[in-house]
Amino acid sequence: MSLFDPIDSDYQSFLFVESVVFPQVLALPTHEYVPEGELYTFCFANGYGALVVRLSGHTMADAFDLCVLDCTQQPPQPTFRTPVAATVLSGLSHESVAQLLVRAERLPRHAALSQAHPSLLDEVF
Repeated sequence: MSLFDPIDSDYQSFLFVESVVFPQVLALPTHEYVPEGELYTFCFANGYGALVVRLSGHTMADAFDLCVLDCTQQPPQPTFRTPVAATVLSGLSHESVAQLLVRAERLPRHAALSQAHPSLLDEVF
């Protein structure tokens, strides 16, 4: 309903769903809707990323699953060799996911990126 709708309009109000944002994280995610809920894919400058699923029908206290990604591969693949998450984490709160995303974004540079950088410096363009 807007200011331009007649007062006696029979429009039903919409159900507002709490939006998910992670202001602590510098990278912007891609966002998709999937049958289970919403899917957020982050790729960080350090070569890592995260896949966050917000499950529909859950409260913000336990609605999230998180998996750390290796973004040096295309498409990005799950990785369980980081101190952030050694497995897929389920039943997380929004606050927990925000903290884990910050930790993943601050991981040291991925080894594949560290190896590629010196070889690019030796290239003649």
